[in-house]
Amino acid sequence: MTRRRGICCALIAAVLFGAGMPLIKLGFSAFDPLLLSAFLNLGAALGVALVTRIPWGLGALTTRCNRLPFAGSAVCGGVLAPVLLVWGIAHTPGSAAALLLNLEAPFTTLIAWFFFREKIGLRFVLGLGMVTTGGVLVSINGGSGPGQAVAGLAIAASCLCWAIDNNCTARLKEVRPAQFSLWKGVISGLFLLVLCGGLRIPLPGTPALGKALLLGAFCSGLPLIAFVSAIQCLGAGRAIAFFASAPFVGAALSVALLGDPVTPRLLLAAVLMVLGVAALLTEPHPRLETAG
Repeated sequence: MTRRRGICCALIAAVLFGAGMPLIKLGFSAFDPLLLSAFLNLGAALGVALVTRIPWGLGALTTRCNRLPFAGSAVCGGVLAPVLLVWGIAHTPGSAAALLLNLEAPFTTLIAWFFFREKIGLRFVLGLGMVTTGGVLVSINGGSGPGQAVAGLAIAASCLCWAIDNNCTARLKEVRPAQFSLWKGVISGLFLLVLCGGLRIPLPGTPALGKALLLGAFCSGLPLIAFVSAIQCLGAGRAIAFFASAPFVGAALSVALLGDPVTPRLLLAAVLMVLGVAALLTEPHPRLETAG
């Protein structure tokens, strides 16, 4: 039952998060990446607060064993990753940007294996190899020159930051997912907002800010609660395997909403990533110790 619940949570998180990728490119191209990241985080916190009605207290996040993992999660996953992702999305086609998010899976699993000794099998390694190869093809899709390559590197760096975030999250003890999601959004969002003020980045109109908060609530806050629940049930390496369907949701919506061209190279990359994710999902899952 715990494993089934974890899989369901990871897939819900994947659909909601994947839908956010083309929506960022479609409606927020005029936003500064720092400012948009700030409001996405604040919107995520607001969504968590409204949906769960969780008490506004740090609770177990302040215990000695949780302080460092929570700080690593907030810095890497709440500050660095969103800024890198938003900037990368603005400078690369939405479908390519979405597929590149598959790199989060190999990064997460390699960190979990190397630093925390989570077990992985041969099928898992082959799957990660196919996902990574697809990511390389996506990064050079269309031959758009060094600009797209740099944007691809920015998205890859955001995946590395989220991989660190995932493994930090898996180390948290006795922390409720909603509590973690709420305070991660508040702390990282306020930090980025203060930074924007220091850099004198102008604010857009109130309707645009409202839309950014809504996007953060539905495509960041709710997915984060579901994904943290999945990590606590499955472990970081396994949860990210199921969450790896998010890029395909984003890529499909990018083609439908943004009119991105479907090139042979993009199709080949998508096929490799589908096969890679299938290998990740069908590997036998040993019983894992969880963070919760």
